[in-house]
Amino acid sequence: MKQIRKRITYANVMSSIAVFLVLGGATALAAGLAKNSVGSKQLKKNAVTSAKIKNNAVTTPKIKNGAVTGAKINLGSLGTVPNATHADSATTAASATNAGHATTAGNADNANTVGGLTVRKFYYSTDEDPTVRTVLSLGGLTLNASCTAAELDVSATTSVDNATVHSGGTILGDEAFYNEFDDLDTGEDADVLSGTESDSNQGTLTYTNPGGSVVTVTFASEEEDQDDKDCSFFGTAIG
Repeated sequence: MKQIRKRITYANVMSSIAVFLVLGGATALAAGLAKNSVGSKQLKKNAVTSAKIKNNAVTTPKIKNGAVTGAKINLGSLGTVPNATHADSATTAASATNAGHATTAGNADNANTVGGLTVRKFYYSTDEDPTVRTVLSLGGLTLNASCTAAELDVSATTSVDNATVHSGGTILGDEAFYNEFDDLDTGEDADVLSGTESDSNQGTLTYTNPGGSVVTVTFASEEEDQDDKDCSFFGTAIG
């Protein structure tokens, strides 16, 4: 015993205690970690992989607002959005088939019809030319113009018998003229500007036929004053 006592030193005692502490700690680790003893600081970066996450373990409340972006969504899995079932059948808004009877919505200002009526403009301007030219053809009515000896001649013809043509207006803005043709047949002419001796006139023309066609024309005529041409006749027609 004396020999053993002589060999016991402070260093030997402390070493023995350390060994017991280590063995005790290892035993505790082998038995399992204490509850709530591992925190985020103890986790190694990238240590938690998808294979370690239990299926259906991540619920909606665990997802941060705005965390899931469109790039992460399989759009094919969403199906059709409610109230958007007709989106596929609309070609384009600018090419709508029936936007107020316009050919396309983008061309509404250039529509050929308004409320089912056709709108036309006409413009005839020439130096002396006796050739009879068609200025307007609409709803059975045809207007023809020619310029002989710097004098404008405008006539109306019909494609339907028993048509009616009335034309009238003002001469130089202060005198009136009026022409009436109540039984115009095909092959006949109605002198639209009959009774106007002035080089400046404006007026209206109304055409109708037994088929129910009605054409209304607003016009003006000039001789020598319009763009330095001998004869000019222009306006709009609806029918």
